[in-house]
Amino acid sequence: MKFWRLKIGIYAVVWSLIIGMLTAAYLNLVNWVIDLVWHQYLDPAVSSKWYPFLVCIPLGFLIGFLNERWGNYPLTIEQVLTQVRLKGQLNYHNWWKSFILGLLALGAGGNIGPEASTTVLTSSMINWLGDRMRWATSMRQKVSLWYGKMQTQDLARAPRFSQLFKNKYQRVFVISGLVGIRIVGAAIVFKLFPEEGVFGMHHRIINWEWINLLTSIPTIIIGIAFGWLFVHLENWAALIINAKISKIWQGGIFGLILAISSLITSDILFSGEFRIVPFTHEAFNHSIIFLLVVALVKAVMSNLGFAMGWRGGTIFPAIFSSVAVGTACAMMLPGDVRINAIVVIAASLTFILEKPLLTIILLLLLVPIELAPVIIVVAFLVGRIIKLFPASE
Repeated sequence: MKFWRLKIGIYAVVWSLIIGMLTAAYLNLVNWVIDLVWHQYLDPAVSSKWYPFLVCIPLGFLIGFLNERWGNYPLTIEQVLTQVRLKGQLNYHNWWKSFILGLLALGAGGNIGPEASTTVLTSSMINWLGDRMRWATSMRQKVSLWYGKMQTQDLARAPRFSQLFKNKYQRVFVISGLVGIRIVGAAIVFKLFPEEGVFGMHHRIINWEWINLLTSIPTIIIGIAFGWLFVHLENWAALIINAKISKIWQGGIFGLILAISSLITSDILFSGEFRIVPFTHEAFNHSIIFLLVVALVKAVMSNLGFAMGWRGGTIFPAIFSSVAVGTACAMMLPGDVRINAIVVIAASLTFILEKPLLTIILLLLLVPIELAPVIIVVAFLVGRIIKLFPASE
């Protein structure tokens, strides 16, 4: 019995390492596909304003066709969490639908991030591994752990995952260890196949001024207002889409809309993940009107695209839009512009995510670390405001 449990432990360790490596490989694959499709467009020497029309429209129709056949994929992070909370597990048999449609929307230049499809794929693999452990425990040594095929009836009789452990502390210890192994697996792939990183520690001299205490009031209000707008754009986009239009046409029409919007700036395309840090340096060289247009259009395109079948994560588009509107507001107010901007960005992102701690972690890896005190105070303050005055649905 102890030997069999040891074999299950080794199996879990090996597959946790593989899951981490596959997760990192998928993120690298996303970047590789985007580079493959858009290398010509992103090269200033050969860039053509008509290129997005050649990519977005046909791939949009393909995305719509697959949505019509398979349903709305990839699942969102909220949908994954809801399935796990209500059913105790995720249906991982349709992982390939999230993989294909997620990769298509990202490769086609969709204004969405990879976090949704990545969450589905990683959660599916973790759920599958948990089922394998449950199944192997129930079957004992009647089957091959590495090559045996799980049968539905055998899995139905298997113990729940929590019952594989003696107590809660053992479960937390084992799960934490397996998570650590997955991180090691991802780190191996990123080390062997390094990609341009979006996160890092940045430094810049900040001119602290007392006037920024006064400007923090309107900037927090503006940040919350923009966050409210971004959140509600998803509902409004869903309402204005005519249900009589087939998903195929919705996908193609949005491809056309996305291509037209790229004529404003190429930053409307993609999630903005790799452009956030450079954009923070360039933004103060743009006009206020241009920044507000970019912020609004990017927010609209992210949510409209989602409603029309170009599904994915909205965290990075939300950050990029918040940076644009924050910079525009900062340029109109007295005091240090970077302090004014970060107050708007932190307030907006906290309202959108409803998770102050996540906002703090994300922004500390994107903006100068010297602004950490402002980010922390604003994030927790807005988080408190959200709790005191919850938005009515």
